[in-house]
Amino acid sequence: MMRLIVTLCVTVLFMPLVQADVAETKLENEALQIDHQTFRHEVVRYVRSIAMENEDNSTKTALTQLEKEWNNHYQQTHWRVHIVSYHEGNVFGEGDASGASLTETLQQATQASLADTVITSKTDLNDYYFKVSFDYHPDHVYAMVNNEDNAYEVQGDRVIVRHVDREGIENQIKQSKAYLLRAINNDYSGIFKFYDAEHDTSEKLLRTTYSATTLNTLIRLNQHQKDIELQSYFEGMAQFLLDRQLTSGPNAGGFDYGVDPETNEETCRIVVGTTSKTIFTLLLLHNMTPDEEKYLQSAQSAGNWLLKMIHDDGTVTPVAQCEDDKWNYNNKQSILYSGQVVSALSRLYAITKDQRYLEGAKQVASQLIREVGLHGALVGDEYRPANSISSSWIMMALIDLAKVDPTPVYIKTILQIGNVLLERQINQPDDAYNHGRYLDAMTTSGNGWINEVMGEMVPFCEQQKLGDCDQYRDAMRKTSRWLLQNTYNENNTYNITNPKQAIGGFINNFSSQKVRTDAVCHGLNGLLSMLDNEPDDKDVFIDLPERPLTELLPLLRAGEYN
Repeated sequence: MMRLIVTLCVTVLFMPLVQADVAETKLENEALQIDHQTFRHEVVRYVRSIAMENEDNSTKTALTQLEKEWNNHYQQTHWRVHIVSYHEGNVFGEGDASGASLTETLQQATQASLADTVITSKTDLNDYYFKVSFDYHPDHVYAMVNNEDNAYEVQGDRVIVRHVDREGIENQIKQSKAYLLRAINNDYSGIFKFYDAEHDTSEKLLRTTYSATTLNTLIRLNQHQKDIELQSYFEGMAQFLLDRQLTSGPNAGGFDYGVDPETNEETCRIVVGTTSKTIFTLLLLHNMTPDEEKYLQSAQSAGNWLLKMIHDDGTVTPVAQCEDDKWNYNNKQSILYSGQVVSALSRLYAITKDQRYLEGAKQVASQLIREVGLHGALVGDEYRPANSISSSWIMMALIDLAKVDPTPVYIKTILQIGNVLLERQINQPDDAYNHGRYLDAMTTSGNGWINEVMGEMVPFCEQQKLGDCDQYRDAMRKTSRWLLQNTYNENNTYNITNPKQAIGGFINNFSSQKVRTDAVCHGLNGLLSMLDNEPDDKDVFIDLPERPLTELLPLLRAGEYN
């Protein structure tokens, strides 16, 4: 009896403490349900209020309350924050701070990044961007950047894209179309290769292949949605291409590589890839205006020159270069160029039914298939080792050829390469920075091109009843998300000086702030194909979940110790 009485007394005595622990745990669990976007938003609001020396008590209270709810009696807190402030695209300053209080740590880092600068108005404040990074063990970073009062997840210098829907794709198409139109030279209607967003400069040389590729994409955009303004550029750009075509000499029919708009001097360099891609565009122009004979005539003249560059074994002389009125020929073999020749001749045959073009395409295709037979679906050449992009050009070439000559070996090789490419696509939803790109393709031009090929593969697969066509559609969704993430927009231009010029451009690679023109074209072509290939009632194409904040909070609070 005495033991029972003691037990009851102890239970009654400690019940309030147990209830308090339960209540505290419940409060902790409720607090931990806060989502990433709310946390980022509150951090950014507080940093901006500190930047104006006008501490936002409501925001501070919100962060303090969150921190109070996160606190527990078993974990030491040591926030570690690094803030980089940007003004007009340049780094204005950097600040580091660490400590037990989240608000005090943010305040110290913000003030250090601005030094003695006083921001006096909301308008001036909106010209500043703050990249806020939390270090946590082991050697990880949780980062965000603001655009005014809005906050966005950042990895490296990329604002992460996790949600892709039809509206977002259409908006990207609109912005990238505007980028291409800004890139057109007013006097020549030609296009450069690179725009350097870091220095706000463009290359001078107007290159035929990038001009042809741009016009090709603009025509496709007009097919997607009729646009009178867009159409007004076509004639001038087409004339730029026609003006680059040689009309006499041993290389008549080929297209010069480019022209310097300041000197009006051409390069006197004729490349089969440039000529092939120009044929693609000339044939689109012919389909638009069948009564205009000049486009088909020019394409046929170019095709005749390509035929002369093909050897009996199916190899192709890729480059003719003149020096002192003498033509020199480079015979280094290029899978890319050979694939482009097959596509150009196949498309020419589809329109003209001239048997010479079909035979030329088959001759080069046989050599490409031999390469696949010898080395496997991943092929290289004398310019580059085995890689996904070269292989994708064989795939595209054989798709074009199989449309006019569905020989089984062509389809077999297409499927063989397609399978290897799919195996080489990074499929890691937890790694949003890389998810969707191809293993050895580090650029938006390379990934954009493979995405464009997949866009052609989807309808080809369905028309030929090859089976499991959705795997190519799924690959497009993943790559398209990655491409959107690597495109300049209003939220990720915090570190460049002229956002208005860069927006819509696809950033070339991880270590560059350059925009490559054909990356924009390939990216747009892939997005247009993606919309065409998806069911009309499908609005959301991909959603990448973010790691729950409940898993990260203990790590963020613990910080990263040296």
